Amino acid sequence: MMRTVLTRLTAVVAALVLAGGLGAPAPAGAMMNLGNYDLLTNRYDRASWVWFVTNCFPDKQPDCVYVSARPRLKFYAYYEGAAQLVDGRYTMTVDVPDGLRCPGYNLPTRETYSWDERSLGGTIESHYNVGCFNGPPGMQFWTFALQRL
Repeated sequence: MMRTVLTRLTAVVAALVLAGGLGAPAPAGAMMNLGNYDLLTNRYDRASWVWFVTNCFPDKQPDCVYVSARPRLKFYAYYEGAAQLVDGRYTMTVDVPDGLRCPGYNLPTRETYSWDERSLGGTIESHYNVGCFNGPPGMQFWTFALQRL
């Protein structure tokens, strides 16, 4: 299962890079398609999430989508938040109660998801105030791709 997910993620990211999709600005007035997406990432070996993407309040926030992330396994936390579109990139910051996985327990993180509006490739920066076993604060970094379901 994990090898399949990593193979799919690698293929999606490679295709985006070869197509010149990463970092290219989206056309003016373009918006991400609303609906369900598979979050493909190298972050977890067993977990995966589905994103349900809807409009923010269109009359008040025209360059915004709202993301409701649902784990496929019950052991992981739900998260949700508004993603703002600026210069062809969406950015969403959320608090995740189990973002730092330590042996035997989890710690909260503040995570920033940033992705290209057209290619749907992006990054996750996960910041934590206390590390595992009362370690120092830190940050972890992953890549991801969204695939329309």
